[in-house]
Amino acid sequence: MAGYTFLTVHQPSAAAMAVALAGAVGVTAADVDVADESVGHRDWAAVVLCDRMSLAGDLALAWDVHVSPRVEPAPPDEAEAALRLAARLGTTVLHPADGVRPSAYWAATPDGFRTRARVLDGGTDGDGRPVFTVDAVERAVAQLPWARVERIVEAGQDG
Repeated sequence: MAGYTFLTVHQPSAAAMAVALAGAVGVTAADVDVADESVGHRDWAAVVLCDRMSLAGDLALAWDVHVSPRVEPAPPDEAEAALRLAARLGTTVLHPADGVRPSAYWAATPDGFRTRARVLDGGTDGDGRPVFTVDAVERAVAQLPWARVERIVEAGQDG
């Protein structure tokens, strides 16, 4: 089963997410089930299951996506899926980078470029929502104008 973890700058509707996920992995929207913490019913037979959670801070939504191994051809890797979602939804999509630092992410933008990003976990807000801050990016991202632009060093490169 393929799995993706995404964070988005904007909070698209569940219906828009289903359509975008369907296009990104090559299934129909009817094959995708998107639910958040307030939904009690799930379509467990769907070949794409997506849990969504509202965030606070610089990012609006966390996605936890599971794609069944029944999907043919095989779905794209996480980086390609993020680029496809960014283009379809018009929002910057972040996904974890390989490595040991939990703050290391890649940001995929609606205009098709990727850049490294540093995402800091700020705990939770008064409503219990996780708070995430995009501290820095290696290339300026229009939807993250407050993020510093700087080289982001990964463990194993310089420390």
